[in-house]
Amino acid sequence: MEKNNYLITSVKNGLRILRLFSIDTPELGVTEISHQIGLNKSTVHRLIKTLEKSGFIEKNQKTRKYQLGLSLLNLSGIISIHTETYKDALPILESLVNQLGEAAHISVLEGTNTVYLHKVQCKHPVRLLSHIGKNNPCSCTSSGKVILSFQSEEVIESVISQGLPHCGPNSITDPTQFRNNLREIRQKGYSICIDELHEGVISIAAPIRDYSGEVVAAVSVVGPKQRIRSSNIPHFVEQVCKAGQEISNLLGYYGQ
Repeated sequence: MEKNNYLITSVKNGLRILRLFSIDTPELGVTEISHQIGLNKSTVHRLIKTLEKSGFIEKNQKTRKYQLGLSLLNLSGIISIHTETYKDALPILESLVNQLGEAAHISVLEGTNTVYLHKVQCKHPVRLLSHIGKNNPCSCTSSGKVILSFQSEEVIESVISQGLPHCGPNSITDPTQFRNNLREIRQKGYSICIDELHEGVISIAAPIRDYSGEVVAAVSVVGPKQRIRSSNIPHFVEQVCKAGQEISNLLGYYGQ
């Protein structure tokens, strides 16, 4: 049992290391990794050597730092098959951007994060750090909350138990308030976040359902408060919900 627990812990820590790498942080040293995941350098070095041997991490010989390895390309091929399902939805996203003038996304829930699968940029982009593959806390995003609101109580409580981060001035960090907010979102069928992830930013999301009716993703638009005014929000909600229904239809869902 102790050996099994050790192996499980090692696997979890290895995955934690892989998750540290991103477009913004393509390379990391042992000391940086050690500080970020809270493990001593010798343990990190051992885990890195294991990942390196498997091809998931490789060392940049110029910088002497580590970067993601080519073995991940095999996994990305599997992910591509999954995301192919949503590629047919790109015309719907493009139409949404043309109608509303703001960036549109398709997102999924991964643990406590919202992950962006597709994005169509608008003509007047704002730097919102919402590129494809970017992770944001689901509790601070309209897409994350609209997906989470339709999940089981176990999933919701799991997210809450890991903490509700304070990202923007209106981030909800109180568990009771957060649960109430999710219930309201589920009743309405859409989510609006104002100043929750970034100050001065509004996002509006609607659920995407698969053929069984399960909420598996979300469609959202994001833009600055200077452009998405309170008087326009009902129109935005209507169009985003319509897009959510159209994408759900592509996945085989025809309910209301």
